[in-house]
Amino acid sequence: MDRVLIVGAGAAGLLIAQVLKRENIPCTIFEQDPSFRPRDWNYGVYWAQSGLSECLPPELLDQLEDCQVDNHTPAATDTLPGYNGKTGEKLVDVPAPYSLRLKRRKFLQLISTGLDIQRGKRLARIESNNDIVTAFFEDGSQATGKLLIGAEGAHSRVREYLMGPEKSALKPSPVVSSIATPRLPVDVASAVRKLHPRYCAVFHPDGYFCWVGIHNETEDPAESEFLLLMSWISENDTGLSGEGILHDLKEKASHFAEPFRSVFETLGPGTKIWHSRLSYWETQPWDNHNGTLTLVGDAAHPMTFHRGQGLNNAILDAASLSREIAKLQDKSPGALRPALEAYEKEVLVRGREVVESSNLNSVSIHNWGDLQNSPLFKMGLKKDATA
Repeated sequence: MDRVLIVGAGAAGLLIAQVLKRENIPCTIFEQDPSFRPRDWNYGVYWAQSGLSECLPPELLDQLEDCQVDNHTPAATDTLPGYNGKTGEKLVDVPAPYSLRLKRRKFLQLISTGLDIQRGKRLARIESNNDIVTAFFEDGSQATGKLLIGAEGAHSRVREYLMGPEKSALKPSPVVSSIATPRLPVDVASAVRKLHPRYCAVFHPDGYFCWVGIHNETEDPAESEFLLLMSWISENDTGLSGEGILHDLKEKASHFAEPFRSVFETLGPGTKIWHSRLSYWETQPWDNHNGTLTLVGDAAHPMTFHRGQGLNNAILDAASLSREIAKLQDKSPGALRPALEAYEKEVLVRGREVVESSNLNSVSIHNWGDLQNSPLFKMGLKKDATA
C-alpha cells in the first residue's frame, strides 16, 4: 500500500519511475498495452537534455545516443532546415544544437530498464479517500498506494477522473495529418538526404506542411526507413480511409517540387498510413485529492506536434518533480504532497502556455501569410518562456 502507482509507461511515467527508484520510493507502473505498439515513430529532444540527466542514472544516459534514428553525433551546429515545398528553395535553418532524434520504442525500452512494470492493465476507475488511492483495472485486479500519477497520454482516464468528462475532454484541432514510416527508393532517399542527412521541414504556399526524415538508418540504404508526414487544415471530416489516404497524399504531392514530390508519389499500394485529426487540452488546475493524484506528460498538457515540444515538456515534468522530491526530508510515498504542490504550480502555467503556443504554431505554419510570424520561425525549437 505504501507505494506510488504510475498509470502509463510512456516517457514521462518511466522517467518519474527512474527518479523514484533512485530515491528508494516504492513504485509500480501499470500500462494498458500488453507490449510495445506495432506503430513506431521518432521524436526530438531539443532543449531538455539536462532534464534527462536529472532523471536517468549514468549507465542509461550513456546509451541514449544508441536510441537515435541514425549514427549522428549531436553537435552545436545542428539545425533543422525548412524548405518552400513549391519551389524547393530553402527558407530557414532552425537552430537545433545538440539535439537527439530518438526512436520512440527503443528509447522507451531503454528507460524501462530495472522498473516494475505490469502490462495489460487498462484503467477502469479510481477511488481516493484523500489518504490512499486505489486503481481498478478492467481485468478485475486492483492496486492501492499513497499516490497515483496519471501518465497515460492525451486520452488520460486519470484526467477524466480528476476533471470530469466535459472539462477533461480533448479539443479538436483544425489540422489533420497523414503519417507513414516506409522504405524509399534509393535514388529518392539519396536526393532527400542531400538536402539534410537527417530531416527537413517543408512548407507549401497552398497550406501543406511536410516532415521528411530518417526513421531507421541501416547499412543498406534500400532498407532504411523514413518518417513521412503531411498535414493541412480541414475544418470538416476528411472522410479518408484505407487506400484513399494514399491516393490523397499522392494528389497533394503532385503540387510539390522535387524531391518532395517523389517522396510521396513513389509510395506503393498497401503502404500503411495513419490518418487522424490533431487535438489538444488547455492545461487547467486539478484537484490532487490531498496529494494522492496528479498528472504528467501528455495527460497534463496534450498538444499539437509541429514544434516538437511534447516530449521535451514531458521530460521537464519528470525533472521538475525530481527537483522537488530531492528537497524533502521525508521521501516516503505518503509525504510527497509538498513536492506535488510545487510541481503542479509550475506545470499549470507552463503547460497552458506551451499548449497554446503549439496550437497557434500548428495553425500558422499552414497559412503562408502567417508562416514568418509562427512560433517555429520566431522562436525556433526553444522552450517557451515559462518552460
